Amino acid sequence: MRIINQIEIDDYTVIEVSNQTYFGNYVVIEGKEYPAVVVYDLLNCIAIKSKGNFVGKEVFFHD
Repeated sequence: MRIINQIEIDDYTVIEVSNQTYFGNYVVIEGKEYPAVVVYDLLNCIAIKSKGNFVGKEVFFHD
């Protein structure tokens, strides 16, 4: 699955994917693992404590 959009908020980056019902506890982008932070009011979004340009990159989720 690919990241289609992102928003930076303080120390976090909120990433958006096209369609996701379950994110898991960890996000993996380009082999680097980040703890997932729940974003309650944004559909198909999860936050990670990181900065960078993640749009278009492949992303995986796991527990």
